[in-house]
Amino acid sequence: MTWQKNWTRLMRAGLACATLAALPLSFGGLLLATDAAEAQTPTRGGRLVVARPADSSVWDPKFTNDTNTIQSQYQIYTTLIQNSEDGLQLRPSLAESWELSPDSRTFTFRLRANAKFCDGSPITAEDVKFSYERAMERDSRVTWQFPASPVIETPDPRTVRITLNRPNVAFVSYLTLWGSSVLSKAYTERVGVEEMGQKPLGSGPFCLARWNKGQSVVLARNPHYWDPERPYLDEVELRVMPDENAAMLQLRAGQIDVALSVPHNQFRALSGASGIAVKRTNLYASASFVPNVRAIPAFRDVRVRQAMLAALDRQAMVEAVLFGNGQPVQSPFYGAGLLFHTTDFAVPYDLERAKKLMAESSFPQGFSARVTIPSGDDMANQMAVIVADQLARIGIRLQIQPTEPGTILQMRASGQFEMFYKLGSNTVIDPAMNIPFDFWSREEGGTDSAFSGYRNDELVRLSKEAEGEQDPAKRTALYREFQRIAMEEVPQLYLLHPSVVYATRSNVRGFELYPTRTFRFWDTWKTR
Repeated sequence: MTWQKNWTRLMRAGLACATLAALPLSFGGLLLATDAAEAQTPTRGGRLVVARPADSSVWDPKFTNDTNTIQSQYQIYTTLIQNSEDGLQLRPSLAESWELSPDSRTFTFRLRANAKFCDGSPITAEDVKFSYERAMERDSRVTWQFPASPVIETPDPRTVRITLNRPNVAFVSYLTLWGSSVLSKAYTERVGVEEMGQKPLGSGPFCLARWNKGQSVVLARNPHYWDPERPYLDEVELRVMPDENAAMLQLRAGQIDVALSVPHNQFRALSGASGIAVKRTNLYASASFVPNVRAIPAFRDVRVRQAMLAALDRQAMVEAVLFGNGQPVQSPFYGAGLLFHTTDFAVPYDLERAKKLMAESSFPQGFSARVTIPSGDDMANQMAVIVADQLARIGIRLQIQPTEPGTILQMRASGQFEMFYKLGSNTVIDPAMNIPFDFWSREEGGTDSAFSGYRNDELVRLSKEAEGEQDPAKRTALYREFQRIAMEEVPQLYLLHPSVVYATRSNVRGFELYPTRTFRFWDTWKTR
């Protein structure tokens, strides 16, 4: 059975439940009718300068879990398949075709004959096997992206066969994630893991030309990329600019071409600026605070967690932080655009109920805790301030601890935190993608429920059963029960689904920051 038929069948198991996220809104930089045809015809060459809030931390997908690094790695590495811009479809990438067995356990991929690394060496099935097996090693931070214990075989240099120990209708979509990036086995073994993480050999549309840590990344076109038409650009510079206002000044002056992060309060003002297009996209993403139930006894009391969530006026948070352009989280799934999402078990703001729950808890007088947030992240800081103020009303004293993002990754992995800020996103619309990360133990291939230590055996059972269920009605019922239990248990302090504002110069074409929180420089070009 071909991948097209299988994917259509599997998507029918959920598309009836899906509501698409809003398409990007665009203002400013309007084109005259006479310019439209020229603007839609890609032109080759040129250099794109992009402002982003933080640098990459490492170039080894095995040890990656932060957004800025993931976004960079998608530009230099290839995966077997890629998702469409809206996350609704799977499309060929390194694999030109693939087949799924009727029981959703065996996946066979046929690689492109002309696929090569940045040094011109061929990409083979053995490179895929090597990349996946090291990503599943115990010290990896992306083991949760490989559920059902995959066994990888390479019948020939262009064929990869993956067999799971149980059915998983969502597994093929996992292979679009950064953990499935294809590395060169020969290069990694020759230079070693440490050097590979600093000086990677790309397999995707771009190669890493230079990395001035903390300041900039320069990407150059991969001359050996399998698609001869892409990328259009010769070079992309990712410039680290944590000061968003400074980035806006450079955008207006034409010193940068793209600003990946624009303050929400500047959306309308910037939309009227000459030569600039400003856009807003609703993300498949959830912002939450993750409590460490191992370290803080209060967090082990479900009544405390329930009280904390009920005490938060999250709609007010959306208005204050996002100027109304977002939604309160009403499900453990990352947005209303995802399959099977329901608001039926949403927890409303109810301060009196929150006080009652705290009074009935093991900590009626309240307690103190620290929440760790990324330094320089304005949205995280604003939410932390609001959450601290609202939790103080039920006796919980929250101390805000800004910390360098790389340090936070280490703190999470080692469990050395009390509560941390998490902004998770879906790159496909199937909620199965993030469930192992948020709800499974390390032994099951997860991250100990987002490093929190939370455990609910029924949630694990339901999610594993739903993974392999091909009947749409049964899968819907399983995920409905999953959401009911999760919203009652409150393993994370669910906050909001954000939107993102970004801007480009009007001569930039083909660039979008998608609801999946990804972008594609290989589809981008500049008009003269």
